[in-house]
Amino acid sequence: MRAHRTMLKLGTMILLAMLATGCGSMRIASTLKPSGETGLALGKARFCLIDYTGEYGKDNPAAKAWTDMITRDFLAQRANTLYPEIFTDEWTALPVMVKAQGTFHDGLMIPSILCALTAGVVPFPGKMSMNLTVSSDVKGALGESLITKGREFEVEQVMWASLVGPLGCIPVPGQADLEKDSILLFIPLTKDAYSMTKLPTYITDCIVESVVRDLREVDPGLIDAAFKARASRLQEIAVDGRTFWVFLAPSISKETGKPIAFWAIFYGEQPKRGMTPSEQVVVARRDGSGTWVPETGYLRRTKGLTAVSVMMDKGVPAKVAVRTVAEPPLEDFIDLPDISGKDWAENLRWSNGLLLEAKNRSLMKMLKEKTGDELLTLVTRIEKAVLDLSALAERAKDNAQAIVEKGQGDPAPDRELSILCRQRIEILKPVLAAVKQAAGTKKQ
Repeated sequence: MRAHRTMLKLGTMILLAMLATGCGSMRIASTLKPSGETGLALGKARFCLIDYTGEYGKDNPAAKAWTDMITRDFLAQRANTLYPEIFTDEWTALPVMVKAQGTFHDGLMIPSILCALTAGVVPFPGKMSMNLTVSSDVKGALGESLITKGREFEVEQVMWASLVGPLGCIPVPGQADLEKDSILLFIPLTKDAYSMTKLPTYITDCIVESVVRDLREVDPGLIDAAFKARASRLQEIAVDGRTFWVFLAPSISKETGKPIAFWAIFYGEQPKRGMTPSEQVVVARRDGSGTWVPETGYLRRTKGLTAVSVMMDKGVPAKVAVRTVAEPPLEDFIDLPDISGKDWAENLRWSNGLLLEAKNRSLMKMLKEKTGDELLTLVTRIEKAVLDLSALAERAKDNAQAIVEKGQGDPAPDRELSILCRQRIEILKPVLAAVKQAAGTKKQ
């Protein structure tokens, strides 16, 4: 196997040397070709390529050169260019997740050796190709998969070259989807001859074409209904006298590919993909039985305390609602807030402050109003929160210590997380004691 790879590399080097010092020609073709129908539309529905995963055997330098340019952003850019009536960056567009798996084949060794045997005078065509399997997953308004389709095709690059004499600049025989490249003693005979971006761009266009063909095979009624449902989840809401655009977006689990939560994402202007939101909060989660359970979130950057909730329609999150809260309800701040974002520390400090305020302003009222059973349930919830915080604080402390010992990285974020978790525990301890005492009194 190692000897075979060595021969492949040798053959590639020989042919490249010929191209660099003599004459050559190249052609590119695919078994799946972009249609060129820039005006093509699929009714009123619009789509956005939000995720791309490519597996090409990137340890192979030649395959890596073919695929390095193919990213999510470049794929979305080419999709918007090729099919502007289908793809867009608008938030209301149906999300499309694309996955490509490719197998690279290098067939330059034998043609290079044959050419060398003729003292570099006679060129022989050599072929490099990639067999691609591309799958498309379109998500509906609830994050469910509307379609999961895929198709296979092959992209090939055929070239020949001569080290001595002009034969290599004769166009290499065979079908070409793009203009054939030719060079004569370093002089390009065609536009953008041997451009490093031509082949990756064409592969990207073929991937886009594969996605479009998948979309064209879906029931138009299904797509139209999903697009309308997603569009209905974009609202204009007034907060502090300002207008915000709020989108109710499903959060998809990477493990299962299914929605597990809904976020209310706030924007200061009409949102598009890539824009940074003003704020975002979770407003619903799925419980163990798969039922959607509403959850109250709070905005951090408003003048007063503003709660964000969700209105349900047939058991599914449908609309976002906001309201000003005079006193922070203690129950809404017992659980650890989201610390997955870049501003996790700010969010946790803010939540700790509100938890402290709720303890001082809302605790006594809550103890009077709740029944003994409700208070016992709350005791269990607080105890679980304290246990989770303790475990998180210990892990963060250990991580910080490990970073210091290894002398690699910055221990400050882990130290801050440990401190903030312990601060939160100290706030919860007197709350837990008071709730336990009140529950015991009411049970007597």
